[in-house]
Amino acid sequence: MHRRVCRFSICILVAVFFVPAAGAQLSSQYADWDKGPEGYLFTKKEKKEWKKIKTDAEAEAWIELFWARRNPSPETSFNGFKAEFDAIVEFCDGEFGYGSRRGALSDRARVLLLMGKPAGRQVNGPAQTGPIRAGSADDADTPLGASEIWIYDPSALPKGFKFKGAELVFRFYEEKLGSNGFILDRSARTAFQGLSALAEAPDVYLLHPSMKEVPTPVSFAGARTASAESQAWLDQEAPFNDANRVVSELGVTDAVSRPLWVHIELPSDAPDLTLLAGRVKTADGEIISTFEVDAEPLVGQYGKAYHLSFPLDAGSFTVDVVGAAGGSPQITTSVIAEVTPVPSEGTWMSPLWLGISVNPNEEALHGDPFSFAGWHVVPLSGSELTREAEIVYFGFVVRPNITEDGKVDLEVKLQVNIGDEPAGSPLSAPLTAVQMLPDVWMYGNSIALERLPETGSYGFNFKVTETSSEIAAEREILLEIIE
Repeated sequence: MHRRVCRFSICILVAVFFVPAAGAQLSSQYADWDKGPEGYLFTKKEKKEWKKIKTDAEAEAWIELFWARRNPSPETSFNGFKAEFDAIVEFCDGEFGYGSRRGALSDRARVLLLMGKPAGRQVNGPAQTGPIRAGSADDADTPLGASEIWIYDPSALPKGFKFKGAELVFRFYEEKLGSNGFILDRSARTAFQGLSALAEAPDVYLLHPSMKEVPTPVSFAGARTASAESQAWLDQEAPFNDANRVVSELGVTDAVSRPLWVHIELPSDAPDLTLLAGRVKTADGEIISTFEVDAEPLVGQYGKAYHLSFPLDAGSFTVDVVGAAGGSPQITTSVIAEVTPVPSEGTWMSPLWLGISVNPNEEALHGDPFSFAGWHVVPLSGSELTREAEIVYFGFVVRPNITEDGKVDLEVKLQVNIGDEPAGSPLSAPLTAVQMLPDVWMYGNSIALERLPETGSYGFNFKVTETSSEIAAEREILLEIIE
């Protein structure tokens, strides 16, 4: 009898040690995905769902749906929420790491990822931290590490947060003097409010909880999925393929996102396009989105122009576009885009955009192509201009240094060359910047070509500098000025 019991026990032990654990089939890429910073966003329901994932294919599909449920524009291939989240993760890994602990898994990272940038931040050195925090068994006179206090304005939080107080406070204490490892104080009187807000956050950012599958994406908001007919046109020759001008620039939507702006210009004898369609492909040729949209012609530098804006993640992309009129393609073109992320900290300046005219458009949204605070710019698309024309220039400054009177100190220098020779010293002038978003300011101005002494070949070098940081954006163009 005793032997039977032992054998039975051994069988149980064998079963315990050799039955695969749940999720054991997952590769290292996914096995601990929920334990990364993305896990901060898990709702209670999603925690249960993730535990049921068995294979990499299931994990990949579930993660894709996870982000789509949080996408402010799920019909598009670009997820602004994910782009901002990833940028903050990168920043936290670089700034909050200590020892062998990943920065994005620290308490400060969790608060920054779930609550956003604080309205105010107070940093106290070791001599300023005061008495030992409540609950510590250490001597009250023991020197402490540094501390930080992050203050949030509840009215600036996303609408889903229910906190109604005057301010939301998070206090962090350095775990060990000089370690850069800060722990969220959970014992202070105000800590409960902060912990409650952190617990609310996953449900706040879950914008589409009933979404069951990832929508087939269109390339940008307001477009529709491309038809098979318009996709077939992309592989056809079109009559104006050799008589068009295409300008593509990486724009700015906010302090994180960089859409691809495309300007397509046809000669004046081309028919008005009625439809623009196409697709966005990865560097490997995978089609990630398609689009169709009614065409709206603009007056370009030498013909009819059309504008498109593509919100894209960082990476390499090809955008194929077809313009059609009368039920047949008139132009097909492809644009290569290398999208680089905006730095997550510090002052950053966009490229300088040059145009031939600027028109008011109060309905323009942030990120609309070549639009700047209610003004729409028609880009410079050729090298010839008359002396009656002007050159307009615009740009953005992200996270600038603000002066005591609430302004951004910008200076523009313009060097004009006649042929290869400088036409005098550079012209310098201050520039006015207008705030568009909390961290984004816009500037713009123009120069009249009628001031040039004569027609001929000219070079123009624009340089806009934020004087306090000496960070600059520069653009040089060569033009033939004609009567």
